[in-house]
Amino acid sequence: MTAHQVRAESDEELEKRHTRYLRTDAPGQVLVVCDGDAVVGSVAFWEHTDGDDVVWEAGWSILPEFQGRGYAGRALEALIGVIRSEGTHSAVHAYPSVDNAPSNALCRRAGFVLRGTTPFPFRGGVLLSNDWVLEL
Repeated sequence: MTAHQVRAESDEELEKRHTRYLRTDAPGQVLVVCDGDAVVGSVAFWEHTDGDDVVWEAGWSILPEFQGRGYAGRALEALIGVIRSEGTHSAVHAYPSVDNAPSNALCRRAGFVLRGTTPFPFRGGVLLSNDWVLEL
């Protein structure tokens, strides 16, 4: 699950992220992706500062045993619908690693446009990422 990331999260970082996800006053949402009773992953969006603009950032994670079955595409489509209904920001960005072919293909299929490549601070390091944007 961390092949396309700088490194795995420490226990402390994981706890902080989980606590952030549980906050009900934070802008954005986390959606659990299920197939029947099986949890297969999650998709989420949160506020992100892009230059002088505040935009949405989206991310997703599908468990390895469920990858390649279309869950991420359907979940991202649903997430974009939720983001559009928020009506808060004009764009949503995604920042997959440049070498994460499945996530980059997912962005393209979902209608995101590749804006460029950017060094993206992530988990105590820098991840060379593609900056995909979907104008809302």
